[in-house]
Amino acid sequence: MMIKRVFQILVAVTLFSGWVFSQSQTKTNLSKPKDNFTLITEMLHSKGLEHASVGLLAVDLKTGDTLLEFNSDKSLVATSTQKLLTTAAALEILGADFTFKTTLEYDGIIANDGVLNGNIFIHGGGDPCLGSPLFEEFYKGLFEQWIRSIKAAGITKIEGKIVGDGSIFGSPEIPDTWVWEDIANYYGSTASGLNIYDNTYFIDFKTIDKAGSPAEILNISPSMPWLSFENQVTAADDNHDKAFIFFTQNPNQRIIKGTIPKDKEHFTIKGSIPDPAYLAAFELTNALEKAGIVVSDVPVSLFKKTENINRQILLEISSPPLSDIIFFLNLKSINLYAEALLKQIGLYANNDPTTESGCTVLENFWKSRGMNTGGMFLQDGSGLSRYNALTTGQLVFVIQHMKTNNINTTVFVSSLPVSGKSGSLENIGKNTPAENNLRAKSGYMERCMSYAGYVTTVTGNEVVFAVIVNNFSCTNAEMRKILADLMVGMSAL
Repeated sequence: MMIKRVFQILVAVTLFSGWVFSQSQTKTNLSKPKDNFTLITEMLHSKGLEHASVGLLAVDLKTGDTLLEFNSDKSLVATSTQKLLTTAAALEILGADFTFKTTLEYDGIIANDGVLNGNIFIHGGGDPCLGSPLFEEFYKGLFEQWIRSIKAAGITKIEGKIVGDGSIFGSPEIPDTWVWEDIANYYGSTASGLNIYDNTYFIDFKTIDKAGSPAEILNISPSMPWLSFENQVTAADDNHDKAFIFFTQNPNQRIIKGTIPKDKEHFTIKGSIPDPAYLAAFELTNALEKAGIVVSDVPVSLFKKTENINRQILLEISSPPLSDIIFFLNLKSINLYAEALLKQIGLYANNDPTTESGCTVLENFWKSRGMNTGGMFLQDGSGLSRYNALTTGQLVFVIQHMKTNNINTTVFVSSLPVSGKSGSLENIGKNTPAENNLRAKSGYMERCMSYAGYVTTVTGNEVVFAVIVNNFSCTNAEMRKILADLMVGMSAL
């Protein structure tokens, strides 16, 4: 009976999704429906899925009935939908009102003439969004606040240095299984104990109207004079960003390869700040000297934990609440924020802020909530590693858990993009019953795509679902349409 039910639903999904998209593209196809077996075979063997691995599960939230199921217990690379596990667990472990703390401190003695014989410390508390453009109003005048607090303490000169203290998370670590092509680019920004500007810098290029011509670097912001670039970027007829930044054997050098569109006065790509704690100290040093407070020594970053009993606090700055951080984390799929939360829950639960510790806490948390964690393999909190693996059953478990009698339901659900309106779903489901009725987190990396979330059907039922496809051979646009058809079709159930 269950197989028959699944077949019936698949017929409805396929027929409805075909009708929806035919309305905007071609006349409705009124040909005789094919038999159930043929419909299922064609869906799973669409162009580009011949050699793919597919997992799918859709469940009626109220009754718990399985509506769609295929390989829901198979381990697959879930990409950024894995962030749902991290954000949901962080909400329950830390609480929606949790805030990170960043403190400005000093050691040594302030003499009568205002000379500090000691150092100023920017002591990071793991805040991933300190100085972020996404929270521009919240952190407005960040460096001015620090300078005012230094002046208020009577400090007129610093015989010492500015220290970017990221020791709360220990030495910066890039997860072992992240690929070389990712880690120097903005989405490969990993979490430090002291972060700044989303750990992202911007390279502004100019290109002429000739494919193959060299692209000129106009500006790098924020300025990092210690970092040099070998620019191999050229202009192309293709109107896409295909430029990537790579590490070299020299830690202070980067190579930029690939292409960007031709005939652009300004075209910007983004990289990962190599040492955000040092950058924060460097910028505060410059800002102090512009304000007339001389700093005698060069800035440094610090990652080794030390006893801070001799430090005095000048100012404490709290981050936005976790609920606000998670809103942008899921809406914009920010890897840095997810990695910071993973380290924070590792610190909270095990006093060990490593990626490995965070992954252990994450898996144990969901196991304690009743999830079958068999087949779960976690290497990070964001889903960037290809060594991660989840099942669609596990994703659906998280989504169900967060929607059923959970104090964090509103925060969690509101962080997911809305069909036809926002984020990665902005162009999915417009002018269909799914518009405004579908909320889902998406995920993508080369040859992998996934979606997981909620859809309210035309009959008012709420369906929770997850779908993962690995190793498809069609274009990204074709794969996205196949999955969009499926999700829009679910709104007809």
